[in-house]
Amino acid sequence: MTSVLYTGAAGRLGTVLRTGLAGQFDRVVLYVREEAIDADATEEVVVGRLDDLAALTEAMRGVDVVVHLAAIADEAPWEDILASNIDGTYAVFEAARRAGVRRVVYASSHHVIGFYPATERVGPAHPVRPDSYYGVSKVFGEALGRLYHDKWGLEVVNLRIGCFRPEPEDFRQLSAWLSHRDGVELVRCAVVAPEVGYLTVYGVSANTRGWWDNDEAAASIGYVARDDAEAHAELFSADDPAPSVHGGQFADPSYRGVGR
Repeated sequence: MTSVLYTGAAGRLGTVLRTGLAGQFDRVVLYVREEAIDADATEEVVVGRLDDLAALTEAMRGVDVVVHLAAIADEAPWEDILASNIDGTYAVFEAARRAGVRRVVYASSHHVIGFYPATERVGPAHPVRPDSYYGVSKVFGEALGRLYHDKWGLEVVNLRIGCFRPEPEDFRQLSAWLSHRDGVELVRCAVVAPEVGYLTVYGVSANTRGWWDNDEAAASIGYVARDDAEAHAELFSADDPAPSVHGGQFADPSYRGVGR
């Protein structure tokens, strides 16, 4: 058993993970911006901002593993990305160092390699090719984790999360889908695995049309995906346009994010 702190616990990803992992850890701390969160009796709620380094550090006292989910999860103006995904991520790693946390599980994204052609299969060792300011911010987080591991010994697991949905929503997601069941198992493995050092794996299901080599996930943290997007392929027409790059619309010069 271990103790875990989640940032972004009230978000779409955080809510699914907390529900799926309920009872797995002997202490769970939720670091949230607002008190209004549907926490159960076993979860400790700490209200604070990511830019409040002192409060964040105090919340991490006695915590073994931080699962850092809080971020703008779409393309956005640079100023917004900077404040949330870059400055906020720095604060999480620095607070973890100060508080003596053993490991940070960092919610990265497949958008760090979004400009690779859809015809090319890639793995964690391939050079990054971010498709957006959002993707760049996730590259930053992975690099920051590398620094905190090499310089201060913090264990880091980067999860390059695909499209985390109950089922695929478009043709591209037949390659990039991460089911809720597999996502919960991925994070569980990243939290409880023995010493990992610094590690990057893909958060993806066992998709027949998958683009990413993820053998390292099984070898290093014991993650074995069970679901396959191909079971949902009938939702889409054979005439649907095939994606040209891994990142889909994020790589489009005109894309500014949903609702922007």
